[in-house]
Amino acid sequence: MASLLICFTQTPYSSSTAQEGLDFALAATNFGHTVSVLFKDDGIFQLVKSDSIKGVKNHSKRLASMPFFDIESCFVCQLSATRRGVNIDDVMNAIDATFVTAAQQIELISSSDHVVTF
Repeated sequence: MASLLICFTQTPYSSSTAQEGLDFALAATNFGHTVSVLFKDDGIFQLVKSDSIKGVKNHSKRLASMPFFDIESCFVCQLSATRRGVNIDDVMNAIDATFVTAAQQIELISSSDHVVTF
């Protein structure tokens, strides 16, 4: 099957985009696709532990379930984290992720069959 790179670029609770992206990533594994995820721009805020909003599923708990769906390749844009003042320790505690440079992101994109951005 295809290799997919899912890019998360939105905050977790400002709209349904982050939830829809995670649903897409989890569902793709059910169809045999190899899924990697990249958190960049405001998407890195998905990795910072925060309280959920009433009536909305807790996003950080759902992210923690990714390894159960064989999503183990998780990457974080190092520049996005630095520009937004996100503490690297906070991000690393959310999920097991690897920080990547812009050049490494290009490699990730080039090595994927499809890139989907949420």
